[in-house]
Amino acid sequence: EWFAVYVELNQQIAALLNAGDEEDLVELKALQQQLSDVCYRQASQLEFRQNLLQAALEFHSVAQDLSQQLDGLLGMLCVDVAPADGASIQQTLKLLEEKLKSVDSGLQGLREKGQSLLDQISNQASWAYGKDVTIENKENVDHIQGVMEDMQLRKQRCEDMVDVRRLKMLQMVQLFKCEEDAAQAVEWLSELLDALLKTHIRLGDDAQETKVLLEKHRKFVDVAQSTYDYGRQLLQATVVLCQSLRCTSRSSGDTLPRLNRVWKQFTITSDERVHRLETAVAFHSSAEKILQECPEQPEAFNEVEQFDEIEAVGKSLLDRLTVPVVYPDGSEQYFGSPSDMASAAEHIREKMKLVGLKKQQLRQPEATTPDS
Repeated sequence: EWFAVYVELNQQIAALLNAGDEEDLVELKALQQQLSDVCYRQASQLEFRQNLLQAALEFHSVAQDLSQQLDGLLGMLCVDVAPADGASIQQTLKLLEEKLKSVDSGLQGLREKGQSLLDQISNQASWAYGKDVTIENKENVDHIQGVMEDMQLRKQRCEDMVDVRRLKMLQMVQLFKCEEDAAQAVEWLSELLDALLKTHIRLGDDAQETKVLLEKHRKFVDVAQSTYDYGRQLLQATVVLCQSLRCTSRSSGDTLPRLNRVWKQFTITSDERVHRLETAVAFHSSAEKILQECPEQPEAFNEVEQFDEIEAVGKSLLDRLTVPVVYPDGSEQYFGSPSDMASAAEHIREKMKLVGLKKQQLRQPEATTPDS
């Protein structure tokens, strides 16, 4: 409207300049220049004001978007999580990182918009002749800086909460991993027990072989002991993690009893295996000593008790092979199959026969002495 008035006045002045006297020309031209200066200044101020308002609109728009992002991130952080597995935890962590990255980008954009707006305000001229806008500008500057500082503080609080949530998530990943590995340790120990029952059956054909089997068994037990200790350490770690996370460990109610049960079964089975091997070593050693003596030295075996003792040990070992391993829950397990036990017993019986024959050979001179 004022521009239309300016155009009309300018046209009227131009008409007067064409028709006016020379005395009026100077005054009319001065009036025309003054009118042009005022209009140009007003147009510049309006353009500046429009640009300033546009910059303010963009700044507050970015601030509103950032505020919504921060609200969303804060809402996500305030909700307690109970993920089912490590994969869901990793997915949640990834989502948190993406949201935090988006907030960082939004805050950087807000700072750029805010600085641009502050620069424009600092260059602002008075809107009217001699009007002082210093107070108004200071209020605007304080408001813009306050918005940016508030967003920075909100973002920092969210970052702190993300750090806490990240630590909690990583601890939960460790918890799931410990529980998973502890369950695996139980499976490994069960496999070792199964192998002990099904494949550790032979008692050896002589004392030397039986001693080798005994040494191998001790190494086998060391492996099982390490597996059990590994499982225990993992379960202890789950207790510590659960205390930190203030949650109840599932392992303490399931995996730990299973681990202890399998380990108890293994130790009982191992003790039985050791007893059989040690008895076999004693039997083979005594039998081999007698069998290696020369028949010409019967005085070395003047007591029948030595033979009877060897036969008793052999019979005890044979009886032991037919006895199952009994566990605390009342269940029973045999070493190997019936054919495996029969094969192991056959070697003992063969050596007992040789001992019996040697016993008869050493008795023959005693039997022929009265006849002579």
